[in-house]
Amino acid sequence: MPSSTCKSLYITFTKTASPVEPNSVPTNSYRGTGDAPKLPNTLKDIYLMGDASDFQTLVVGNTRHGPSELPYGPAAYALPIPAANTNIHFLLTRGPTTSPLLWFQDTLPAGCRLIIEPGSADPFINVVLPLNGGDILIGAPVSPALGFSHLLASMTRICDIQRHPKVLASEAYLKAVMRLKETTVFPGHVNGISLSGAHPVTFEANSDLVDPAANSAGAGYVIAAKRTLALYSSHAPLPAIASYMEPGGTSKIIAVKKEPELPITSLKRDKK
Repeated sequence: MPSSTCKSLYITFTKTASPVEPNSVPTNSYRGTGDAPKLPNTLKDIYLMGDASDFQTLVVGNTRHGPSELPYGPAAYALPIPAANTNIHFLLTRGPTTSPLLWFQDTLPAGCRLIIEPGSADPFINVVLPLNGGDILIGAPVSPALGFSHLLASMTRICDIQRHPKVLASEAYLKAVMRLKETTVFPGHVNGISLSGAHPVTFEANSDLVDPAANSAGAGYVIAAKRTLALYSSHAPLPAIASYMEPGGTSKIIAVKKEPELPITSLKRDKK
C-alpha cells in the first residue's frame, strides 16, 4: 500500500514477454474472502500508462461472483481499488485489443473521474466506468465497445462528460471525438465534445457540442423539455441539423458560429 503521503500513483503497462520486463509480478497480494482493501483516500490521482494490449491475458480468468469474493490466480494481476473521488488518468501508448474484463479488483467507488488524456490510445471505458456516479473527461477519440448508451444506462447515478481542459475548442473535432455506435441517450451534461456517428442522440441535461460531424447532426438531436443544446463551430460551418422538439415546448437549440477558446462549461449542474 502507498503511504498516506503519496498523492499520485503511476502504473506503466509492459507488453508480456517484452525485452523490458515481463508482466510477472502481482499488482495486489490480497487473497482473502472479505472486502478487498482500497487505496488510501489521500491518493488523489492514478495514471495508467504504457502498452495495455496484453492486459486482458492477465485478468481474463477472473470469475469473482460478488464484490467480496476474489479468487486466487489472475485476480492478483488486477489493479488495486482506488478510494472514492479518485482521478484515474489514461495515457496509453496502446489500448487493449480486447476488453480486459476487470481492470480493477472491484467496482470503482462513487465519484471517480475517468480522464482520457490527449494522445492516449482508446481504453475500454466500459469496464472501468464508476457505476456509482462520476465524470468522464475526454481528450482523445473514444469509442466504447458496447456504445455510450449501453454504458450510461448501467449506471446508478448520473455521469457527466466533458472535453479535457487541455484540448482547445479549435481542436475538439479532432482530439475529443465521441464515436457513437447506436442511438444514444445522455442523462447527464455533455460539454465541449464533438460527436460522430449517424445515430440519433437524446440530451436530457443542458449540453453543448463543438463541431459535430455532419452524420451525427443529420441523424437528429432530441432535446428534453426545459433543456438547451448549444452548438459551436470552430473550424467550419455547422452541418445541417435534424432536431426533434415538441411544438410549443420548452426545449431549444442555440447555434453559434464562433470559436470558444476556453472550455464552454465546467460541469455545470441543472438547477432543480
